[in-house]
Amino acid sequence: MTDRLPHDDEEILLAFAVEPAHDRSTLERYLQAYPHLADDLIDLSLDLRLLRASDGASASVDEAWVEASWTAFQSAAPARAPAGSTVADPFASATADELVALRRTLGVPSGVIHAFSTRLVDIASVPAWVVETIAQGIRATADDIRAFMAGSNRLATGLSYKSDEAPRVADGKISFEELLVQCKVPEEKRQRLLEDRA
Repeated sequence: MTDRLPHDDEEILLAFAVEPAHDRSTLERYLQAYPHLADDLIDLSLDLRLLRASDGASASVDEAWVEASWTAFQSAAPARAPAGSTVADPFASATADELVALRRTLGVPSGVIHAFSTRLVDIASVPAWVVETIAQGIRATADDIRAFMAGSNRLATGLSYKSDEAPRVADGKISFEELLVQCKVPEEKRQRLLEDRA
């Protein structure tokens, strides 16, 4: 990265894209410098690795890196049922490949999937077909997803370094539509995701 830091978000993402290496240390450096772009940087990092793999580079190295990153995340935030409940976390056993495939199937940024895994979304605002798609993508049932999402939202462990303020879990949940807006999903795609496909 050059000494002159780009100020515009697109310039930051472009600067990341042209880095000579897209390894863990490069990603962590950008995440610490630009925490507001965490989802975009992670998505771009995965996309660049997948693109490189499809261009003939070794896919096994990339898959191993994604799998190792997901395993490290899971060990930092072990699956626990909400207090006083026996509801298991259906996201705990999902592999990184399954989460990437789910994100691509729905056509959403990783922040949307993360919001489900942290129970930030009001499940009542999510169309049934989206709940079914998520359940199938992580080898769970729609009832498992609904029961898990009924618990209070939680903060992912290990993210506190991205901010000067101590992280807090918000008291309330947000609607699925509000989540899509916050994650900058284009309006046409939002409308498709919000459809009730009976």
